[in-house]
Amino acid sequence: MASARTKTSMERRVIASAALAHGMTHTLELTFAALLLRIGLEFGSSLATLGGVAFAGTLTFGAAALPAGYLSDRFGPRAVISGSMVAAAACSLLVALAPSLSVLAIALALLGGAIGLYHPPGTAMVSTVFERRGRAFAIHGIAGNLGISAAPLIASAVALLVDWRAAYVVLAMLALGVAAMTRLVAPDRAEAARRAREASQAAISQAMAHAQGAARRRSTPPAARSWTAPPLLLVYAATIGTGFVYRGALTFLPAHLEAHLGLSFLGWTPQAVAGAMSSLVLFAAVFGQVAGGMMSDRMPLERAAVPIVLLLVPALALVSTSSGVVLLFAAAMFGLVNFAQQPVFNGLVADYAPAGAAGRAFGLSFFLSFGVGSSAAWVAGVVAERWGTGGTFAMLAGIALVLTAVVVTLAFSATRRATHPSMVAIPAGD
Repeated sequence: MASARTKTSMERRVIASAALAHGMTHTLELTFAALLLRIGLEFGSSLATLGGVAFAGTLTFGAAALPAGYLSDRFGPRAVISGSMVAAAACSLLVALAPSLSVLAIALALLGGAIGLYHPPGTAMVSTVFERRGRAFAIHGIAGNLGISAAPLIASAVALLVDWRAAYVVLAMLALGVAAMTRLVAPDRAEAARRAREASQAAISQAMAHAQGAARRRSTPPAARSWTAPPLLLVYAATIGTGFVYRGALTFLPAHLEAHLGLSFLGWTPQAVAGAMSSLVLFAAVFGQVAGGMMSDRMPLERAAVPIVLLLVPALALVSTSSGVVLLFAAAMFGLVNFAQQPVFNGLVADYAPAGAAGRAFGLSFFLSFGVGSSAAWVAGVVAERWGTGGTFAMLAGIALVLTAVVVTLAFSATRRATHPSMVAIPAGD
């Protein structure tokens, strides 16, 4: 009984600290997109130029994941997460003080690197401590979605009351509070490692029970869990695609809604309604996280990924071509299905990664998703400058179609391994 209470307390502390930091990370990440048109107006910049400035922050956001994975395995998640939040607070103040577009790009690059330290330690901590991992990933992801949906609301509200610079000052103060909370609540390295070993043993027992017909497999990793295993490479290829779609869509979604939504409500201007609807649309991602988490706990991860990714294609195509209420529906559909994939792919990375390398595996995953995928901010800006933001979402629909082919290949390879037990490793969740 005491052991069960200790486990429950540990899980609550982990999810509380990870959720706060995850939400703060994504609020800071999406604030520039929410303020993009206002910043462009002050500096007299085109959409292509603003896309390049956004790229400076998104590139470092992804690049920081590589050292963050190593630091997480070396010093423990709590130290890296709290350090990330302190650095983010300092960099937010630099953004607020930027006197020119070039200085703003440098400040955003530093801020991107600071918040980019979060995902590998935060996701690794959640993946190794929880036995019901799909549910835990969903809660963790929901916190990130709340941060994403809060970004347009907070940024727009403060910008309307004061200016866009004040929004970054407010967020800097919030980041400092999250850093302090993480330091107080999150388990230290030794405590987290002890609980990870217990959760790993539980996962092994479950997999052994499956061999006797008592339970299902949550995934079908290859017998050789190495960095060069083809199934893991397919997972990483898929993360590049999901990262490209994520970055391209979220960078220009607020601007696309402002240009094409065309709705007014109770005296609100179409621009004000578009800002509020950006938050509402992104809030739909919460339901996507729940759906993805439930699917992760109820069906093999490789199979769960296929319908989720496939639905991205019509959602993005509809965003590209619609306006008014239809556009609002299409954008909400995109938010739902785009974020449903996160619990699924996080689970695949955890199960397919080499043993004992959770932090580094997630570091590489988030580097590919947020780093390599961050080129979407610049590419989408160029496309938007020539064909409008509708052209950007049409391009992303094409990327989603290619991504679907990758995920289908991954599912077929898992099915093939499942028919040959010697080709399958036990996913230990380590």
